Amino acid sequence: MSNRTIYIILFLLLTIAYAAGLFLHIMEIDAAQYAAMSMEMLKTHHFLQLYDWGRAYLDKPPLLMWLSSLSFYLFGISDFTYRLPSFLATILAIYSTYRLAKQWYNHTIAAWSALILASCQAFFLFNNDVKTDNLLTSMVIFSLWQLSAYIRDKKIINLLAGFVGVALAMLAKGPIGLIIPATAIGCHLSLHRNWKGVFDWKWLLAIPVVLIILSPMLYGLYEQWGSNGITFFFWTQSFGRITGQSDWNNHADPFFFEHTYAWAFLPWTICGLMGLFYGIKELIISHFRLGENQEGMTIAGFILMFAALSLSHYKLPHYIFVLFPLLAIFTARWIYETAENMPKTFIWIGRVQTVVYLMLGLAIIVLLWFVFSPLPVWIFVISLLASLIAAAISLRGINAFRKIIVPGVIIMFAVNFGLNFGVYPRLLKYQASNEVGIFVHKNAIPANQFYYLNSSGSRSLNFYARRDVKPIYTNYLKDTLLKKDIWLYADEKDYPVLSNFKRIDKDQMFDRFSVQNLSIEFLNPETRLRTIHNTFLVHLDRIKNTDTTSNK
Repeated sequence: MSNRTIYIILFLLLTIAYAAGLFLHIMEIDAAQYAAMSMEMLKTHHFLQLYDWGRAYLDKPPLLMWLSSLSFYLFGISDFTYRLPSFLATILAIYSTYRLAKQWYNHTIAAWSALILASCQAFFLFNNDVKTDNLLTSMVIFSLWQLSAYIRDKKIINLLAGFVGVALAMLAKGPIGLIIPATAIGCHLSLHRNWKGVFDWKWLLAIPVVLIILSPMLYGLYEQWGSNGITFFFWTQSFGRITGQSDWNNHADPFFFEHTYAWAFLPWTICGLMGLFYGIKELIISHFRLGENQEGMTIAGFILMFAALSLSHYKLPHYIFVLFPLLAIFTARWIYETAENMPKTFIWIGRVQTVVYLMLGLAIIVLLWFVFSPLPVWIFVISLLASLIAAAISLRGINAFRKIIVPGVIIMFAVNFGLNFGVYPRLLKYQASNEVGIFVHKNAIPANQFYYLNSSGSRSLNFYARRDVKPIYTNYLKDTLLKKDIWLYADEKDYPVLSNFKRIDKDQMFDRFSVQNLSIEFLNPETRLRTIHNTFLVHLDRIKNTDTTSNK
């Protein structure tokens, strides 16, 4: 079988695993919030100002909401249509990574870079739990591809396309969309001592291009928040998290992103570290001066931006995913050059990677067979067969492509096929607000008769009920029931106050667990019930006199 055919099969397998995740229910908190905001934008036609639950919203720029609301308008509101723009952006990111690598290395390294990026666990999570960082990553690596092309070929079209990418990255998540490309390109030019390139006047063209593209957002910010909105976008949102001017601080471990990298770049974690050390060693030996055909934007851009992000007072795992296209390129290069020039190291890394693949295969089998059983047998069989095939290829492979790249991609197909078809659908059943919202929408319960009690609401409840669900508080419950019957969503701490009100239908109970915070106790089927809370959907009858009765 030719390498070209194998590449096609590998990308097809990854596409199947990605596609399975596009139809999953949306996870709290951020993704459900952005989906509900996109729906709200479409219904209210407030495209220049952002609102969350009817309240003015400032935290993130609007690109994700713009694209998702457009997708809702074209194809209807659904899990798939919310994720569709970000999935298309992921394809652009993978292609841009290939093209950037191809400018500086051979076709093999470029193709491996694309496969490594597409198969790392972070990118699967990107498309399951869609946030603004997915679009940021895609636009950043697109802009780097185009700006790198400008440096090599001096074509103005590449320069302008790169600036468009920068502007869209800023529309996705703020000034970080400018900082990363500027840092990477600046490092590259400096390492080449290309001071003429650093001070090229054409870089100033970025100012009008970026401002024109940002102008709708800036106008909306000013209309909604005044000058404070502009200040927040250009400073507080990004730099304020480093300087302390932002109130966001989750007191994360100083090595939080190192821990994140360890699992998010699987199965390429060890290869990535080796590529990083190799790149640093190369820079030191060269006295931080690169030759004409060498690039410094990937390794230097990654190091400086990783360090800068680590200074933030508020850290979440997906913050460093934007650097993974750069990481994929120097990882692919290290694997290729190690196989070509360092046979003893290649043998060692091949054995290590085989162990990694075996552990990942075992992990997904345990999840499918023990943690979330019973599941459809075909899901277990496909994941098991793919894991066994990956292990066999890795054990028998004699070159880097067959021993490391091919089995690595196949094992990540096995893992994410099992997760997206088996684990996540079961897991998201415990996000009770999804299930309640789906019930409300399916049964066409009128908006003026459905409320959540006290603090039981959530963005996913809004999204799946297809409306902005309003709260009702215990003190006002009786007054409302004097006017009409209502449906009420309540959690277990508030549920007892409903005992004195008459029901129309039997109460429905839903299991709830915070699925974004998995624990060993929850994953263990024998102890799972201890971690689950109950929520209730209650249909209360209208009060026809001053007395209340119980009829549970």
